[in-house]
Formats: sequence, C-alpha cells, structure tokens
Amino acid sequence: MAVETDADSVVVDARRLEQFVVSVFTTLGLTEANARDAADVLVKSDIYGIESHGIPRLAGYVNRLKSGAMTINPEVVIVHELPSTAMVDGANGLGMIVGKRAMEVAIRKAQATGAGFVSVRNSSHFGIAGYYARMALEHDMIGFCMTNVGSGGNTPPTGGRTGFFGTNPIAVAAPTNTPPAFVMDFATTVVASGKLQIAQRRNHDVPLGWIINGDGVPSTNPAERHGGGYILPLGGLRETGGHKGYGLMLLVDILSGVLSGAAVGATASKLTPEGARAEQERSVGDASNTGHFFGALLVDGFRPVEEFKTEMDEMFRVIRSSERLPGWERIYVHGETEWEAERDRLANGIPLDLPTYQSLEGISADLGVPLNVKIVKNVKT
Repeated sequence: MAVETDADSVVVDARRLEQFVVSVFTTLGLTEANARDAADVLVKSDIYGIESHGIPRLAGYVNRLKSGAMTINPEVVIVHELPSTAMVDGANGLGMIVGKRAMEVAIRKAQATGAGFVSVRNSSHFGIAGYYARMALEHDMIGFCMTNVGSGGNTPPTGGRTGFFGTNPIAVAAPTNTPPAFVMDFATTVVASGKLQIAQRRNHDVPLGWIINGDGVPSTNPAERHGGGYILPLGGLRETGGHKGYGLMLLVDILSGVLSGAAVGATASKLTPEGARAEQERSVGDASNTGHFFGALLVDGFRPVEEFKTEMDEMFRVIRSSERLPGWERIYVHGETEWEAERDRLANGIPLDLPTYQSLEGISADLGVPLNVKIVKNVKT
C-alpha cells in the first residue's frame, strides 16, 4: 500500500527492513549467505545514519543485477598472495559481497603475521567503507578501507578541468575499552555524491563550496554538478587546501586501482572530447571494475592491546572535555554520532524519505517480495 504523499518521511523497522533486502536479493538469485552479507552492509549504513549509502541505493543494485551487469554469486578468489598481502578478484560481483570476503582475508593474514593488506579488482560499489574497517575491531585490530569508482568520477585534479576522480573514501577503525570505538569514514571530496543525490531528491540546496557548475562557478544547486560540473576535492579550492584532497583521491586510486589492476579514472581517453563523451554515455549495464583496498593491523603486534585501549579512552576523554567554541554543546570523536544513531534507530526505527520508500514499493511490486517494514505513522524530516 502506498504511503500518504503529504509526508516527507516514513519510519521503518530496521530488522524487518534487512529481511526485506535479504528477500529481494535471494529472489534475484543470490545465495542466502551472500544476500545476508549484502543486506547487512546496506542496512547498517542507514542504522548508522549514513543515508547517502544505504537503502536509497537498493534500486540501483537491483537494476544492475537484473540487467546482468554484475555476477549474481561471484567466485571471489585470491589470484596472488604473500604471507601478509593478497590481490583478490571480485568476479564483477556485488561490492558488499566482495568487500566482506576481501576484508576477511586481510584479517586472517593479520592474525597470522600481525598485518594484512588486500587490494581488489573487478568489484563494484560496496556501500560504506567504514563497515569493513569496523570488521577488524572484534579482533583487537586497527582496520583500514578505501575504494575508487573504477573509470568513473568527474572531479578533476587541482587546477584542472578534466574529471578523473570519484569520491574515493577512506575509513579507519581502532578499538577502545569504552564504546564507541574510533571509526573515521569520509570521502576525499568535500561531500559524498550520495548526499547530493539526497538533496536533489528532496529539492534542497547544498552549502556553497560543495560543487562547481559547468562554467566553473560555485553553485548551491546539486543538479548543476552534471553537465560539466563537479564536486570539489576535500579542502575545496587550492587556496583552502584542495590540493590535499586531490592528493588523497590520487592515493586511493593508486592503492585501490593501480595496485590491483582495477580501473582508474585518469585514462588517456578522457583527454579527447570523443573519449570524454563516451565515458559519460557508458551504459549502466557495463562492468565497472571498481577497486578496493583493505588492511588490518594486530594491536598486539605493537603493544599490549589493553594498554592501547586504555590510552585511547584517556585521549578521547581529554578531547571531549576540552574547551568548546561558542555555540558548540559537544566535541565528538569520529564514530560517536554513528554509535548514537545505531542505538536510537534499532530501538525506534529508521526514517526513509518518501522517494526512497516509494522505490521500495516499486521493487516489492516488481519482484513480488512483500514490503512489511513500516512501523509508525509518517513523520516530517
């Protein structure tokens, strides 16, 4: 049944939502194990409050699986390895499945040698990078994760006009004694592209400094990043440190793409108008050959883990209790807002904007999977 169109948001039950996603994936042919792994990554994003990478992306994954653009149950294999490193081929599978398998390899190698690093080729979009970095925490390890966007991306190098880079996120997670753990997860552009999609879907402007339009002029209209516009690198313009974000984007492409043999954005074809146009017109059904990079460090390989965790707790206590600027009620440590969102949303539900909920209704009708996730009346966002 459709929701009322005068509402901005629908609140859904997290566990029922995850089961719906599992059912969608199994209906499309994924094994139960693969479906649960993929659904866990996807729904956790919304549970953590990272709406840009969660359920709004489900329709895109469904379309790519239905079109044959991705392997439904990929055989994720190690094609080259040493005791502490490996290169994994994702067989053009759903990135959440490939990512979990590859991070598991990094953790196993860290358990054996103290450090494990894995580069991945032939994958696809894998959700939030922080999910995989968090996987190391239960093993008393520090986790690392980053990903490029294959040959896509439209952010140019500082001083340039040709778009080579995606949002190229980096995530790091480190354990503590007192929750929450440290979890840093951010795009190396000023903002993740998913947040622009949210703003465009809700017909909202974005802050000045996020995007440049096709004429090279800063804009607050998220639609204007298309047609020659782009998201600025972290730091913005050269005068405000944008070259540092550009360097981080390039680092991600090196470790995720060049190191594994996955696709990278800086291809010679983009230097010609014809090549650039062909890249823009590349079909959604084409394989993306996205690359990832994962790492795990065993804390006990450096010092006793309890000493490390105790010092982490004390460092964060000092940071949180330090003097605040006017208008700031709290100083947060990375991962804290997600931890609070998780506790709230598991107890009270996940808010989905109306277009996202309607996309779930469409998937439900198309695949014949019952949508029984709404738990409370529609609310305003």
